[in-house]
Amino acid sequence: MKNTATLTYETAYAELRAILDAMQEESVSIDELAEKVERAQYLVQFCREKLRQTEDAVNQLNQQINPL
Repeated sequence: MKNTATLTYETAYAELRAILDAMQEESVSIDELAEKVERAQYLVQFCREKLRQTEDAVNQLNQQINPL
């Protein structure tokens, strides 16, 4: 599994696209496919969390700028 210490949304998304492309080419062995699916699940979770955190930060900033 690749190093996740420097993982960004952009690199995670690019890796997800690469995994999808490899899977669509059908040139992946079953063992490799299992590893790629596991990695893809992690990357999807990572991207969702990044998006949620960013949405929360934007909402918080919006509330500070436009208090009720």
